[in-house]
Amino acid sequence: MVIYLINMMLLIAWAFLLLRDDGIRHGKALFVSIATLQWIVLSGFRHVSVGADTLQYKWMFDETKAISWNRLGENFVAILFGDVEGRDPGYYILQKTTQLMTDNYQWYLLIVAILFLVPFGVWIYRNSTEPLLSFIIFSTLFYAFFAITGIRQTLATAIAVLIGYYFIQQRRFWPFLAVVLLAATIHKSALVFIPFYFLATKTITTRYLLFMGALIPFLFVFRIQLFELFRMISGYDEYEYYAGAGTLNFSLMLLAITGVAIWRREQMIAANPNVTHYLNALLLALCFLPLTFINPSMMRVVQYFSIFIMLLIPELIRSFDQRERLLVYYTAVTMLVLLFARYQPVYQFFWQQ
Repeated sequence: MVIYLINMMLLIAWAFLLLRDDGIRHGKALFVSIATLQWIVLSGFRHVSVGADTLQYKWMFDETKAISWNRLGENFVAILFGDVEGRDPGYYILQKTTQLMTDNYQWYLLIVAILFLVPFGVWIYRNSTEPLLSFIIFSTLFYAFFAITGIRQTLATAIAVLIGYYFIQQRRFWPFLAVVLLAATIHKSALVFIPFYFLATKTITTRYLLFMGALIPFLFVFRIQLFELFRMISGYDEYEYYAGAGTLNFSLMLLAITGVAIWRREQMIAANPNVTHYLNALLLALCFLPLTFINPSMMRVVQYFSIFIMLLIPELIRSFDQRERLLVYYTAVTMLVLLFARYQPVYQFFWQQ
């Protein structure tokens, strides 16, 4: 846990030097670049024991070395356009492509870190009004999945969400659809992001909020049927029912953020119209949240939308008066760090025993 805390302290120190009103020129770009580099180092140089799936992905990486390009190409076409059962053929193509440069798994982890975190840094730079807070949120709530665990969905998120959101902002449907379909060859769950193109700009009216307020409890009551529908569409039949499954802390936090965001929505949207996108993403995250009470792995679906709280919370804090803003800011950072420290995550670099 010490390494993670040092990383966060360095982020705060860099922000103090670079993000002040009287800071250096291009301070935001420099801060985001340094913060991104720090996370590339942590993600790319981690030990294979760090992350629930890191070792499993090593086995997949090693198996791909023995598969020919012809077989990978045939499988890709057969799975996507034929009647052959299989999934995520694009991921094996990606692995094989990186093996043209290196067959060392540690270097592969570094490549994956770069492929996700560089688009992530650009996404934060373009859209976040408080990049330090966005990186603190990532470093406490999202790092465990995107930086050290789910390689396939991490890459799919980089393509579908971090790149695809640009096309949502530009209202360019066909390029957006193309990148999501590309992401779906790496992890099929990326397809759930397609409806966001149409819902992102939905006006946040009282009637709409009342409808969503009724829909979300309804989906929770019928979460089993929703779970079966998702399994049928996605093809991930290995997702089973877990007794006692649930993400209570995350769910309560997401509900609290939603409540405060709805309260401050008018001030936020007036300052930044893109807040409408972030609020709609949050509401979609709540719609998929009941799935996590059947199988915790369903959090990977929620995260296609909950990732937008890294952009929403800075806008939420900015909506308060100057006197209140610092109090809300430091309260939010303190709560995030305390929530993170509660789980005492372990980290090791690859050279450590």
